[in-house]
Amino acid sequence: MAGLTRAVNIVTSKNRAMPNWPRSYMPSESWPYYGSHMYTTTSNVMLPGFLNFGSVGSSIMIDSTNATNALKMYNGQGTQQTAGYWNGGLSPANFSADYDTWSAFYMDRVDNKLYCLMLDTTTDPDTFIMGTVDKDGAIAFVTAAFQVTSTGLGAYNSFNNDTTPTLYRVGGVDGTGNFRYDKYRANTPNDNNTQPYDGVRLEINTTGSTVNGISANTMAETTDGLIPNNVFIGNSSFNPATFMGPTDNGIIGSVVYADYRWLQGQVYGSLGNANTGQINMGVMWGQDCPFWTVWPTGYFRAVPWLGSYMFIPISSVTVGGFTNFAKSDMHNFMDEMAIRNGLL
Repeated sequence: MAGLTRAVNIVTSKNRAMPNWPRSYMPSESWPYYGSHMYTTTSNVMLPGFLNFGSVGSSIMIDSTNATNALKMYNGQGTQQTAGYWNGGLSPANFSADYDTWSAFYMDRVDNKLYCLMLDTTTDPDTFIMGTVDKDGAIAFVTAAFQVTSTGLGAYNSFNNDTTPTLYRVGGVDGTGNFRYDKYRANTPNDNNTQPYDGVRLEINTTGSTVNGISANTMAETTDGLIPNNVFIGNSSFNPATFMGPTDNGIIGSVVYADYRWLQGQVYGSLGNANTGQINMGVMWGQDCPFWTVWPTGYFRAVPWLGSYMFIPISSVTVGGFTNFAKSDMHNFMDEMAIRNGLL
């Protein structure tokens, strides 16, 4: 536990108190924004816009149940923006007719770009590519196309799927580092999507030079799994969902599910230690969760957005409450839950 930053009053791992959720994160540079006062529904997930938009309150709308629908951008008064490829909404086909599906997003607060991982699902297995869009609607590919080999990455990796990975930057700092896209529900030795699982990774270099052994503007796929050698997850019902992290201590996990009948506080999901391969499902996630499902029961994912995680619904559910948390606070919270549950 060297270097563990403690966010709540848990002194040692022998103290089994369940930590409280961190404070919500609503920086004045991006809050309020158009849509921030609404309930969040899957057909109109509203997220803060670009920090360099030029006026306060801009937002981006994502349809989180249909990964082929266009993204839309609004100003603070609710007027849909028409600059560049924002005109009429941005779809994967605007980048190239070969691409039909959004897989993952990462809004970078330093680059002032929305990174978009896209799929060509007409190939078998799927083909991935990374593009960017800015406030002016200028788009660009920042990697070459890459057809994966692992069937764990070869299908069912659309943005609205609850097993699709969450993008993160190596080093955890916006504006620098390769992107990673880690899928634990995959089997690298047998190159298939059946149990037991040890995970597969895409590492994505969007720069013009080699970084971490990945050539400029390319992707690479792991061949040896994500957890320690000879450790496998052998449960047919294992569904790791969209992990946040890893923290500096190797902790991964995410809220997956909330039940409207219990209102706030009753959320659960996954939690694990990627360094040891100890991962569990159905874990109660802290106390005093500040968001909840209005109706009905449903599933969530966390989106990396402007240095934070924003929880959004990915099934037919409406979400109320506060759903945005600073990345550093969330990682501390995850580490504390790991201590409470014996993972650290």
